[in-house]
Amino acid sequence: MVHANISSLDGSLYFAVSFFLIILSFTGYVFYLLSGGKKIFAKISLAVLIGTFVLQTFAFAVRWLYSYKIGIYMPPLVDLYDSLVFFSYVVILGFILLRIFYDFDALGLIITFIAGAALAFATFSPLASSLIEPGLPALKSYWLLYHIIALFLAYGAFTASCGLGILFLIKFNKEKKFQKKANRFLNLIPSSGILDEAIYKVIIFGFLLDTVGNVIGAAWADNAWGGYWSWDPKETWALITWLTYAFFLHAKITRGWTEKRMAWIAVAGFFLLVFAYLGVDILLPGLHSYATPGTTPIL
Repeated sequence: MVHANISSLDGSLYFAVSFFLIILSFTGYVFYLLSGGKKIFAKISLAVLIGTFVLQTFAFAVRWLYSYKIGIYMPPLVDLYDSLVFFSYVVILGFILLRIFYDFDALGLIITFIAGAALAFATFSPLASSLIEPGLPALKSYWLLYHIIALFLAYGAFTASCGLGILFLIKFNKEKKFQKKANRFLNLIPSSGILDEAIYKVIIFGFLLDTVGNVIGAAWADNAWGGYWSWDPKETWALITWLTYAFFLHAKITRGWTEKRMAWIAVAGFFLLVFAYLGVDILLPGLHSYATPGTTPIL
């Protein structure tokens, strides 16, 4: 059921519209692949996605101004709805930036699917309410805001690395099986070497932001709760995710791992991230839980 409180006043209407734009962009990338790489479909899809990003930027501005208007003097980013729409936002941003440097049109299908899934959850799930409510006093800190922004920018990078990893595995496996046969779908995916390099660069970027976000979060937690670390389920799984990407970089830099193993780690890391982000709140609720309607979360 769609939330009855979707409104242009708090910006949620614009996020709902952006969901349908992402569906349109996703459809364009489907046609791009089915047509064997007709660039017109990819260009239209990218243009729609850029328009979606602009609309979401406007929606955030409206939503944040509305929160100030009703007396909540912090940007709303700590509940499930706002974290989901922000996740969709940074995923789209990551793809647009990647597309500037690489010919990764095939990646658009995966990115629009993930961004669309996040917005669908935010728009239709009963767990995610778009209502802006006052938070706990401990949440009224800009250090918390910096913590969230750094982590979600990292999540955007890790999502891109997962998509690149999937493309790499498709390319790698198809090349092994059809080395002498033309495959028009395979030709739309960049070479394994380019994908391997891009995965590495994107994960470095994401890992640095994830580290910064966790350090800021620990410092904020000590100020708000009297301790840097509490072994809350969210914190524990965030550490597991961080260690996964640390292992990726260690294996790449010191052990010289390349190709298939690294792609699998990139894909597995994303699924660990999704569990740490959403699964923990549903299955292992704790201090950071925001999966229960009517509660004020600590992200």
